[in-house]
Amino acid sequence: MAQNKRIKVNELDFDTIKDNFKNFLRGQEQFQDYDFEGSSFNILLDVLAYNTHYNALYTNLAVNEMFLDSASKRSSVVSIAKMLGYVPNSASCAKVFVNATITAPTYNTDVVTLPAGQPFLTSIDGVSYTFYNTSDVTTVAAGGFYTFNNVELIEGVPLVYSYYAKPGQRYVIPNANVDLDTLKVKVRDTATDDSFIVYVKAESLTSLDANTKAYFVKELDDGLFEIYFGDGVVGYAPQEGNYITFEYYVSSLDAPNGANTFSYAGTAILGSGLTVIATGPAFGGAEPETTESIKYNAPKLFAAQNRAVTTEDYKSLIFKNFKQAQSIVVWGGEDNDPPVYGKTFICIKPTDTNKLTNAQKDFIKNNIIAPKSIVSITPEFVDPEYFNVQINVTAYYNAKISDKTPAQLETIIRDAIYSYDDTYLQSFDGIFRYSQLVGIIDGADQAIVNNTTKILVRREFTPRYNTSSEYKLNMINPIYRSSIPDEAILTTGFYIPDSPNIHYIDDDGIGNLRLFYFDANQNKYIVNPTIGSVDYAKGTLVVRNLTITSMAASKFEFILTPESYDVVTAYNQIVQVDRQYLQVSVINDATAAGSNQAGKNYIFTSIRSAQ
Repeated sequence: MAQNKRIKVNELDFDTIKDNFKNFLRGQEQFQDYDFEGSSFNILLDVLAYNTHYNALYTNLAVNEMFLDSASKRSSVVSIAKMLGYVPNSASCAKVFVNATITAPTYNTDVVTLPAGQPFLTSIDGVSYTFYNTSDVTTVAAGGFYTFNNVELIEGVPLVYSYYAKPGQRYVIPNANVDLDTLKVKVRDTATDDSFIVYVKAESLTSLDANTKAYFVKELDDGLFEIYFGDGVVGYAPQEGNYITFEYYVSSLDAPNGANTFSYAGTAILGSGLTVIATGPAFGGAEPETTESIKYNAPKLFAAQNRAVTTEDYKSLIFKNFKQAQSIVVWGGEDNDPPVYGKTFICIKPTDTNKLTNAQKDFIKNNIIAPKSIVSITPEFVDPEYFNVQINVTAYYNAKISDKTPAQLETIIRDAIYSYDDTYLQSFDGIFRYSQLVGIIDGADQAIVNNTTKILVRREFTPRYNTSSEYKLNMINPIYRSSIPDEAILTTGFYIPDSPNIHYIDDDGIGNLRLFYFDANQNKYIVNPTIGSVDYAKGTLVVRNLTITSMAASKFEFILTPESYDVVTAYNQIVQVDRQYLQVSVINDATAAGSNQAGKNYIFTSIRSAQ
């Protein structure tokens, strides 16, 4: 019998480990009952194999937690990110900008101040939320009113927590969902002192010296945050006995987003309250950064090295500091069409709406980009363009293998399409892949045997009323060229000057866009056969000298038939499913049930005609 005095150590499976022990024991003559179930030695082998397997598994998990890519525990991810100089984003308080007005009294004071910390009330779905102005706002009378313009309010619960500085003291903020952007760190010599020093958050070690009054932040295992200070070499250290106060807001996360009606509940000013009008809905409330987001952003921000030079630098800085960004695309002016040198173009899709407000753009430009960017490069924001894919699904199912009704299957298919939209689309790098979608529809339920799916692409424009305007569209995707007018391109209805008829625009199949309407007998009357042009191969079209007085439909949209059923995007374009126009019908397929004569009664669905 061949001697086997080596034990293989490259196996992790319990049974394989035990077999390796047995193979080793076959090479000796002292113990012979190792290969008999129930024997004492066999039980010892079980214990040895279990211990080996347990330690191998533990070691493997521990090693995985040492690397950012493979770590799964949040505490491990946060710890590794800290070595890259990355602090996870805290929760965010919702913000809103309002104009607050009060009637000027007969005794006209020169200046009126709205003190900081005044409450403004709102409610969403029956739940009340309180917003506060975080700084004093001053105004003067104009036209018989005092108006506080563009006042920033933030939602949350204002809290204060204090410590005495002493050796070994840890400064932990004891509340969850703290918005670190609202944190103010004040240090007094003693608890009774009126004067204090405000410490600022350390952003870069290169700007710190022994006298810099700065603080640092790190996340703890339970999601709380700890504040710590310099050591007297890098950053100033508070002295023993100093009284340290943390002032901050605890966020209600994203629940207050969208609030747009507010009432003033603070101290009366000039004997009366304020009339409050929001300039837009509340935005920005968000949960703390997810583990996956930390793993994605930490190495990118580390690569950016605290500056904005490359397009990836811009994306990393914005993702880190603007928590409402769902998707970001950045491209240099040299890559623009046409090229615009000296500019960087930035497009952001927010999480809670279709485009940024002007206030959000100003915040990103002035507070996030400007301190890090090159002076000679000018950032320019552009809004996203949405390609809304209109989908018409006819699904066939086998009634013999399912007790679901057509209505239930329709709901299942809709949910599958919504999931596809959420997972693969709605971002700047999303691509609508036709075969992927029809495969998902077929796989939505075992009873579905096949589907016939047609698509159109809808592009919405904001109409410019009562002025002769030009509208341009670059689809990137080729447009279907048909000899049948209006099969490839058609708009929703609108009115033009000096006409009671609803007008539309279509194409003539040879590159011209036409303005037309239908008369009382539904005969098409061409008003202008060359109001624009279309390049089918490039997917571009332009409408010239179009004056719209009002819309007959709810939107001004171009409805296009793409040459390919795959829809790609570039630059600031986003493709998504148009849920408003999603149509799903379900048909019982008798051929799938095995009926010999079912074919002659098969219900065919045309895929040729899209409009």
